[in-house]
Amino acid sequence: MGDVKRKDSKVEGQKIIEAGYVTVNDLKKVGNIPSDEIVERYAVPIIDCLEEIPCTPCHDVCPTGAIVMPTMNDRPRVKWEACTGCTLCAQACPGLAITIVNIPFAKKMFKRDDLALVSIPYEMLPIPKKGDKVIVYNRGHELLGEAEVFSVIKSPKFGTVLVNIVVPRKWAYEAKYIELKR
Repeated sequence: MGDVKRKDSKVEGQKIIEAGYVTVNDLKKVGNIPSDEIVERYAVPIIDCLEEIPCTPCHDVCPTGAIVMPTMNDRPRVKWEACTGCTLCAQACPGLAITIVNIPFAKKMFKRDDLALVSIPYEMLPIPKKGDKVIVYNRGHELLGEAEVFSVIKSPKFGTVLVNIVVPRKWAYEAKYIELKR
C-alpha cells in the first residue's frame, strides 16, 4: 500500500473522524458550536471544516472579521462575539460546508421556543420553493423527518442557493441535507 505510515491505526498527519462524517460532537470539540447565550441572540454559522486545507472564501467574505484563519490552511474558527449572522460565509463556501442556525428569528416569527430556522446550501434541481415539503437528513444521512421550506435565497454574488427550513429546535445542529418531497 505504498508509503503510508500508520501510527495507532491513524494515518500520520491526518485527523480521522471516527464516525466517517462530521458529528455535532466533533464540532463541539473544535469550538464550532456556540454557547446557548450566543445562539439565543442571533443567527450563527455552523462550519463543518475540520480538515486543514487551503480554502479561505468564508474568511475573505466576512465583513466583521468574525471568521478567523491565521493561515490559509487553518480551520476556520468563529469569534462568536463578532459574528452578525449575515450568512455571507455560507453563500461563499465552495464546499457547501456551512449551515446557518437561526433561533431568534424562529422565536419571533412563530412565537415558539421549540423551533429553529436552518439555512442549508442546496445545489440540486429542481430548487425547492417557499411552502414545499422537504425530507430532512442528519449529518450521517439518516432520516430526521419532514420540514417546510420557509424561504429560498439565491446569492447574487456567489450563486449559492440557501434553502431555509423550519425544524424542531432539537434538529438545529443535526439538519444538514434535504430532499424535495415528491
